[in-house]
This record gives sequence, C-alpha cells and structure tokens, in this order.
Amino acid sequence: MTRRILSLLFVSVWLLGACAPPAGFCNSVTDVPVHECQALSAFYNATNGPGWKDRRGWLSSPRVCQWFGVSCAGGHVTGLSMNYVDIAGELPPDLGELSQLETLSLYYNHLAGPIPPELGRLANLEQLILHNNRLSGDLPRELGKLSNLQVLDLDSNELSGPIPAEFGDLSSLEGLKLRDNQLSGPIPAELGRLTSLRGLYLSNNDLSGAIPDELANLTGLINFSANGNPQLESIPAYLAKLPRERVPSWADSNAP
Repeated sequence: MTRRILSLLFVSVWLLGACAPPAGFCNSVTDVPVHECQALSAFYNATNGPGWKDRRGWLSSPRVCQWFGVSCAGGHVTGLSMNYVDIAGELPPDLGELSQLETLSLYYNHLAGPIPPELGRLANLEQLILHNNRLSGDLPRELGKLSNLQVLDLDSNELSGPIPAEFGDLSSLEGLKLRDNQLSGPIPAELGRLTSLRGLYLSNNDLSGAIPDELANLTGLINFSANGNPQLESIPAYLAKLPRERVPSWADSNAP
C-alpha cells in the first residue's frame, strides 16, 4: 500500500512538472525576440494564466505568434487581444517591453490594481482597450506619450484622481472613453488640442468645475458625454447638442 501511494505521488508530481514551462522556455522560441516572449510570460504569470478560459499555446508552443490572442508581424508581437477570458490579477510592467505592440485589448476581464506607467513606452500603440475591469489608482500621465494612440478606452473601472493634462499630447486620438470611474478634478484645457478627437466620453465620474473653452477647438467631435458629474458646471450648447453615445466604427469595442 505504501509503495502504491508513493507511486501515485510520483506520477502526480511528474504531471505537474509536465504542465509547467521549463526554465528558460523563451530561449526556445522561433518567431519573436526572447524578451517579447518573456514579457508575455510575465503577463501570463501575473494574471493567473492557468485559470484563463482559453490559453492555447501559451508557454507550451515555441511559436509565440500561434498563442491564443497574440498577433504578430515582421517577427514581433503587434497585438494582444484577450477579451472575456477571465484574466485576473495586475498588469505587469513587463508589457512595456513589447515595443512593436499596436493593440492591447483586454476588456471584460477581472484585472485589478494600477495601470503600469510603463505602457507609456509603447510608441506604436494604436488601441488601448481595458474597459470593464477593476483597474484602480490614478491615470498614468506617461500614457500621454503615445502619439500614435487612436483609441483609449478605460470605461467601467475604479480609476480615480485627475485626468492628466498630458493626455492633450495624444495627437492621433479619435476616441477617449473614461466613463463610469471615480475621476475627479477639472477637465483639462489641454484636451482642446486633440484635433483628431471624434468622441469624448466622461460621464459618471466626480469631475468638477467649468467645461474649458478650449474644447470648442474640437471641430471634429461628433459624440460627447459628461452627464453624471454633479459638480461639473453646465455643458455649453455646442457640446450639449452632440449625441452622448457612439456612432463611429472606431468605437465598436463595446456598447454605449
């Protein structure tokens, strides 16, 4: 009986070892740089990878570009899109090592904690979509460095503090979605520099003060919402007449 128990324990330990990636696994990848594989591995470990609904290929296939939710071009990781996958935990700063990343989309998951300021190093990022999670803390001003960013969607989290004035440097931004958080303070006048902006969604926060006159410079704006901010002064007529909800195709990541 003792021998049989020891045998079963040995098999169990062996199986657990077989499921775990070997040390130095990323040295065996064949399609992206090792440091990009390591960044994805850190993401997997920080967000309960074994508990994801779908983790095909992750830390088992040497072809990183075939891992579920990962897309590549030119030998680099260019997209990480894993929505409704039960991802939990905190975003690791290692994601800032994915220098060619164009899309980071992780909406409707269980992410918590802060948004890493290291994401501000992703100079090629065009879409950052993290709505419907449990992210908290301040908005990193470092995100203002993302000059190629077209959509910043952080709706329905637990983010607090002010909207950084640095967001006015997001020269390519078409959609800024910050609804249903706990953001406070005034709307930065610097947002008036976002001449490519077509949708500005700020409703259901704790914003206060007057709507800055500089928003009149947003001549391409077709959607605006700021309702649900009790301390915010009245909305100017030129903004009040705009629809509150989305119309353009770039906002198709979630329903209004």
